[in-house]
Amino acid sequence: MTSAPLSQQRQLLELQDLDNQLSRLAARRRNLPVLSEIENTVKELKENKRLQVLVQAQATEAKQDLKRADDDVEQANNRAKVLRQRLHSGTVSARDLGALQGELDQLGKRLSVLETKQLEALETYEDLSGKYSELQVREGEIRARGRELTAKRDSEFARIDAETSQVTQRREQLAASLLQSLVQIYDRARKATGGLGVVGLYGARSEPTIEISPQELAAIRAAARDAVIVSEETEAIIVRMDD
Repeated sequence: MTSAPLSQQRQLLELQDLDNQLSRLAARRRNLPVLSEIENTVKELKENKRLQVLVQAQATEAKQDLKRADDDVEQANNRAKVLRQRLHSGTVSARDLGALQGELDQLGKRLSVLETKQLEALETYEDLSGKYSELQVREGEIRARGRELTAKRDSEFARIDAETSQVTQRREQLAASLLQSLVQIYDRARKATGGLGVVGLYGARSEPTIEISPQELAAIRAAARDAVIVSEETEAIIVRMDD
């Protein structure tokens, strides 16, 4: 059985407290609320960019539709102008006059339809252009929010890291002052149990609480004062705290 001064064994409880502090600091660093805010902001930015690409493509198509509508209206107006000129030129025969007037009437109806489509195309294009501009403005707002959150995260990281550095230094100093064989047993137990390397035994009560059978308790009480006792159940070191 490994031996180490009982005073050093008891210092393992302080070592474990420092390790627990480091674990809590690491958990706090991983779970800062600002991290989820940053994650949500990144998602929002990606969605904004996706919508920008979509709306820009729609606006480009709408602009092409507007150009076609403008061309159709211009072509119809030009044709109507030519027909009116012929109608008032005095050179059209009486036989062709009715046909010319009929074509003008039909062209007028067609022009009305084309102008309606032109107006609709213009409204669609303007709506999409406005939506695209809004998305660009929103992108700027999201990025500004992202910068604020990043600065907040970095500030909180710095505070936690500074505290972690202090605790780590204390931990290293304490560990260096103990028998390395004792620290190794403690580290192995802590790794095996997921965090529990040592428990203090006060009479028949342990802190943290673990199961100790009457037979094991009797063996602990009978062991030499400096004997390093390892729990049968958890592999943690059991340190007797009663003098």
